Amino acid sequence: MSGRPTSNVELAHGPAGAVALPGGGGSSGLKILDVFGIRAAVTGAGIFLALLTIVPLAILLTGSLRPDGLPSGSGWTLEHYQTVWGNLRYWKLAANTLVFAAGSTLLALVLGATLSWLLERTDLPARNLFRALIVMPMATPPLLLAIGWSLVLAPKIGIVSAALHPLIGPVENYFNIYSLGGAIFVQALAFVPTSVLMLSPAIRALDPSLEEAALSAGAGRWQILWRIGLPILTPALLSVITIQLIIGMLAFDVPAVIGIPGRVDLMSIEIFRLMTPASGFPEYGAAAAINTMYLLLLVVSLIVYRNTIKQGARYATITGKGYRPAQVALGKWRGAAVTFASLYFVLAVVLPFLALLWASVIPYFAGFSTDMLKRASFRAYGDILASPRLHEAALNSALVAVTATVALVLIALVTAWIVLKSKVRKAWMLDVLAMIPLGVPHLMIGVALVFAAFTVRSVPIYGTVWLIAIGHIIAYLPVASRMMQSGLLQLTGELEEAASVAGASWLSVMGRIVLPLLVPAIVAMAIWVLVHSVREFSIAVMLQSGRNSVLSTILFNFWETGSPEKAAALAVLLMLFLLALTALFARPSRRGMEL
Repeated sequence: MSGRPTSNVELAHGPAGAVALPGGGGSSGLKILDVFGIRAAVTGAGIFLALLTIVPLAILLTGSLRPDGLPSGSGWTLEHYQTVWGNLRYWKLAANTLVFAAGSTLLALVLGATLSWLLERTDLPARNLFRALIVMPMATPPLLLAIGWSLVLAPKIGIVSAALHPLIGPVENYFNIYSLGGAIFVQALAFVPTSVLMLSPAIRALDPSLEEAALSAGAGRWQILWRIGLPILTPALLSVITIQLIIGMLAFDVPAVIGIPGRVDLMSIEIFRLMTPASGFPEYGAAAAINTMYLLLLVVSLIVYRNTIKQGARYATITGKGYRPAQVALGKWRGAAVTFASLYFVLAVVLPFLALLWASVIPYFAGFSTDMLKRASFRAYGDILASPRLHEAALNSALVAVTATVALVLIALVTAWIVLKSKVRKAWMLDVLAMIPLGVPHLMIGVALVFAAFTVRSVPIYGTVWLIAIGHIIAYLPVASRMMQSGLLQLTGELEEAASVAGASWLSVMGRIVLPLLVPAIVAMAIWVLVHSVREFSIAVMLQSGRNSVLSTILFNFWETGSPEKAAALAVLLMLFLLALTALFARPSRRGMEL
């Protein structure tokens, strides 16, 4: 035997340049994927990701250096950076934003991890029902979730505020919804479903033999959690923290509703003000200069994440050994667990849903009162369901959501496999490219795509739903990439190696081993993208025209033009539809868990 080290490609596919056909015959196998093929795939993926991420970023950076803020303008200047970062006010805004993002991320992580553990590793009753109920808050756009909580706890017209006032006095003396704490609370509620979807596959895949060995050695449950569970879950936890921390810094919906009335200024609010001034032209240059802070945060987060997954095999728990995840008997804590899961559902869904339902049946925006009951009707539902404009918007939303979901499943799968499994030098750069959109606010992605569409006039996509779909692919690429990597990190290389030794081709390995094991992660990602694509607003509002209205822009137009009852009615219908969508995915998701 030669002393030459065997390459990773050879381990996975046999001698470089050949992949054996099923049934053996390595020397006569079909050359499906060789070293050059992998490199070509890496190059192609890199070019594609660069077009999706680098081009919009380059447009933004160019605008920040133009005197008029327009990439197509003339001249160069650093005035926008001096204006923004030379002003103490912007540093205070940055501090407020960091507190808001970190607070909502930490609260959502604690709630999401606890709920994921209850769903995946305990004998919690009605787990499928609770799983659907916990994901349901994604059906409510954060804008309307915030509005719902404003109706619940508004000092004068809030449903709960009015009910508790005779007992405890003004509720705002205890908890003011129009505050930084109120904004953190509502944003965290919106974050929890994403935390659950990202953490559940990793928690589900924990090898129970590790816990059994620790128990045999005399370790307690808390020791097992701290010394075994948390280290193994590190990649998934870092994925959640990285994504939600940056998304929190870019969030605009909740700050707009909660922060502005409470005079809690955040960076996203400032960007919106610069982009939509009451008079004069938008200050594109200053807004782009503010965005540099997000880019710096992205770089730091990527460095931390990359250092963690360098030794990805340390975190793999799915091996060739068959096992079923162990369930912990809750015993006397079952009631407390059911109460905890139910309480989250009440806070994230029931109370804001009742507030929105109430707003949808009254003729004008107001709090709850018995006098208004006489004027309640379902007229708003009839009006929106009979509207041809809404039918067109619903079709456009479905087209955008399905296109973005299918595209992201393919892009994330290819990117994740290349980054984690191909062992090609510089493959980590694809991960960097995939994460770049995290540093660009959705509003700015929309602006960049407007400039790009006008620049490349040979491709007539401006004013179409396809440009919105491209925006969604760019915006949700980081989340899709992280969710796919979290699932792929759980698969050890021995599964692919064993199949290859048995004569299976690379395509057979992917189709019969890797993809079936990734079904839970793929389904979770598909649900997340579908729901967020339907409710996404910032990109769509920047790209909307008379031909490409979607449900989120229609909903906002209802709210902006003084028809809150129609906006609330549409939100209620969306919540019910997306709950049904979640239930539809529940069965294939469970089948994937059993593979």
